[in-house]
Amino acid sequence: MSKLSLGETFHDEQAFVQIHRGGSSGIGSEEKLAACKELGTDVCINYKTEDFVTHIKEETGGEGVDVILDNIGGPYLQRNLDSLNVDGRLFIIGFMGGTMTQVNLGCYPDCAR
Repeated sequence: MSKLSLGETFHDEQAFVQIHRGGSSGIGSEEKLAACKELGTDVCINYKTEDFVTHIKEETGGEGVDVILDNIGGPYLQRNLDSLNVDGRLFIIGFMGGTMTQVNLGCYPDCAR
């Protein structure tokens, strides 16, 4: 079983969190972004208007996150892989977006940096 440690970063389609710093992605409206801010979220990403991979890389100094919970599946797999740091862990917990996809493994591990 994998455990999230203090200082590690976390991302799922609903949240991007660093243990001592909250954030959220997978939010598609300004109202939901505002609600997350009220709950103490430091970083909010609107998936309809922003690229979460770019935003995550900016927030983590280019490193990416340590853990991703993916409940979308297919269409998000490549983007989630691109959001992970070198030793990051990806947990696929759902397939709301489908089960089929293509993955570009040609750039790994260099593209994870």
